[in-house]
Amino acid sequence: MLILFAGLIGEIVLEILAWGVFPAVLGVPMRPHILVTDLGRSLLGVEFAVPVAVGIHLALGLLIMPLIYVKGRALLGIRSWVVAGVLWGVLLWATAQMVLAPLAGRPFMLGLIPYTWGSLVAHVIYTLVVAYVYERERARFSALV
Repeated sequence: MLILFAGLIGEIVLEILAWGVFPAVLGVPMRPHILVTDLGRSLLGVEFAVPVAVGIHLALGLLIMPLIYVKGRALLGIRSWVVAGVLWGVLLWATAQMVLAPLAGRPFMLGLIPYTWGSLVAHVIYTLVVAYVYERERARFSALV
């Protein structure tokens, strides 16, 4: 339950960045569902409808990525949630830009355009929010169980 809560707060912040902040800064919103759609087309030969692609990205942000944070931090023995959050954010961003974008038929790191760097900022902020919420609320949630 705590993992979902942390993921939800992280996703809310990410959506505010994607649709509110980044259009003002970059001139375009961040729309990661397009990467999901392109990956479906290039890897699976499937054309995901926009709601499906949004749902896939949302499921990753709500559950899968927060779970990876918790398990990865424990496995690596990283004490600081800040260090773990930043490292995790950079790793997510690097995976998206260096692996997934080329698999979807896009340039490596999208050619280092401003969107690339906005994506880095968004991933790191998302992971720091998830890490902070998880660590801050862990005692309260464990008392409920």
